[in-house]
Amino acid sequence: MIHALLLFIAVLAVSSAAIFAFLASAPGVVAAFWRLAISIPFIFLIYRPRKIQLSRMPIFAGFALALHFSFWIESLFHASIAVSTTIVCTHSLFSGLFAYLWGEKPRPNQILGVVVAMIGVYFLSGADARSDVYGIVLALAGAVAGGYYFASARFARDVDFPSYILLTYSSAAIFSFLACLIVSKPIVGYPFNTWIFLILLALIPMLIGHTLLNYVLRHMEVLPVTASVIGEAVGAAILAAIFLNQTLQPDAYLYMFVILFGIAITFVKSFSSK
Repeated sequence: MIHALLLFIAVLAVSSAAIFAFLASAPGVVAAFWRLAISIPFIFLIYRPRKIQLSRMPIFAGFALALHFSFWIESLFHASIAVSTTIVCTHSLFSGLFAYLWGEKPRPNQILGVVVAMIGVYFLSGADARSDVYGIVLALAGAVAGGYYFASARFARDVDFPSYILLTYSSAAIFSFLACLIVSKPIVGYPFNTWIFLILLALIPMLIGHTLLNYVLRHMEVLPVTASVIGEAVGAAILAAIFLNQTLQPDAYLYMFVILFGIAITFVKSFSSK
């Protein structure tokens, strides 16, 4: 049950990402870079690795993570937080697909739970008409990249955890920095408030949320974990309504319940053998 608790904490932490990223008001690639770069020194302080186990898989995961963050954060400025986050949370489908291709076969209850949760995501994403097509496409691209990133954490268990985290985050920061250069986005020169929210983005949803998710994925199958992260859509929508006045239609809260119910289904047998 410890993994369920850690997963719950992780989902709570990542639910704050959309609010912090939106309030930072920095371009997607810039926010992605600083979200990663600020968290890396803390990872070194926590683990103090004497030797880093090199591997190619964390590098690929880092590239996917950089795309995931850059696309999704940029989409927040072209779609409401509820719509953007619910669409990017379809990474559960893509992570399940990658996991299947790599040999992990989902159980019937896991497939059913993801389907139910995604139905809720679909209807919740339509609860706000302010979003444009560009934002939806960006969020979907972030979902595909996120699916590869999350699945990688499960199938790179031959790399010790500190090495995996450091290599993944560091390579993602490098790719994000290169993206800033390619699209000519400055990484400095932003207002004081932007730096406050970038730091919060790095410490809470990144350092706590994503690190815990990567850890839990070493002990649980991909679908229950990524289906749980769909709960981020609910948390982000509620926070957006409270702090940004991005309110939803009343029926949206019914769809949130459907999402949570789907997540619960994926856990029916997840801990039965533990």
